[in-house]
Amino acid sequence: MTGMNERAAWWTRALLPALACLPLVLRGQDIHFTQFFHTPLALSPASIGQFDGDYRFNGVYRQQWRSVTTPYRTFGFGADAASFLGVEGLGVGAWLYNDRAGDSRLNTFHFSLGGSWTERFGDASEHAVTGGLQLGITAISIDQADLSFDAQYNGFYYDPALATNENFARSALSHPDVHAGVRYAYTPAPRERIEAGFALFNLTTPEIGFQGGPGSPLDTRSVFHVITQFPVGEKLDVLPMVQYMAQGKFRELNIGGSVRHILLDRYGLTRAVRLGAYYRAADAGNLYAGLEYDDWTFGISYDINLSDLEPASKNRGALELTAIYIIRRRPLVPVRYKACPDQL
Repeated sequence: MTGMNERAAWWTRALLPALACLPLVLRGQDIHFTQFFHTPLALSPASIGQFDGDYRFNGVYRQQWRSVTTPYRTFGFGADAASFLGVEGLGVGAWLYNDRAGDSRLNTFHFSLGGSWTERFGDASEHAVTGGLQLGITAISIDQADLSFDAQYNGFYYDPALATNENFARSALSHPDVHAGVRYAYTPAPRERIEAGFALFNLTTPEIGFQGGPGSPLDTRSVFHVITQFPVGEKLDVLPMVQYMAQGKFRELNIGGSVRHILLDRYGLTRAVRLGAYYRAADAGNLYAGLEYDDWTFGISYDINLSDLEPASKNRGALELTAIYIIRRRPLVPVRYKACPDQL
């Protein structure tokens, strides 16, 4: 037990300097997931192929602002492989998501293919450095049918028959995407790890706009994250983590962690439950529960809105569901039997 406490203290000392470097008052933008730790291909291209197994499939569904307006709905699906085609260190993966927001049904569909390369070093290969790249395309569309504009107010009431005086040159557009990331991981023991990563999204800075003339450039989004895990008891782990994003003048900070209680860890089978809480600065608090059942990991979280929208939302934010399935080779389970005496 003393060894575990010493390691816990070491992990704490290692994590605190990273947290101290981050600003505290932030506001967010762009599509984000509360369970960023369960959406690896959305977190960083360098997360492709970084798991214990052969193949990984993950899905996410998020619904928010149901209490305020037409609900925003987002779903995503990813699949990746580690040591692809038997090449040690090569990861490949595909990621897609679809997001529909508000009365305009602003729809964003994204699909990308990516790859990563990992170099391991150390006496037991406990250190790993990974670089990743994603290439994809994003399609955006808007539906004007349910929108209303100032020009349709005749001085007494809203008249939908009046012209909108808006110059929509198009209702859909698409653009290419390039994302890149790097990741460092240190795993001295099966239940101990620290990973830190940095990624850049929208490197092509495409122009977005539905009206005539040039659109507005989509700013590059930078993402920094730290995810750690260390044991504090024979069957209890703590997982502190942080994510920081910046895009143009907007900022977002997620910080928190979860406690993991191990129910079974034998013959390659792992079953555990997780409970956690997170805080998205100046926006929301998040409650999280998770379940690990052999090759499956499930997560559910709820955002409690704390922003300036609180009078309208009444603290109701977003519900998010995640699922991960990993295909891996397992060691043979030893057969235990009793020897029977020879029959005469």
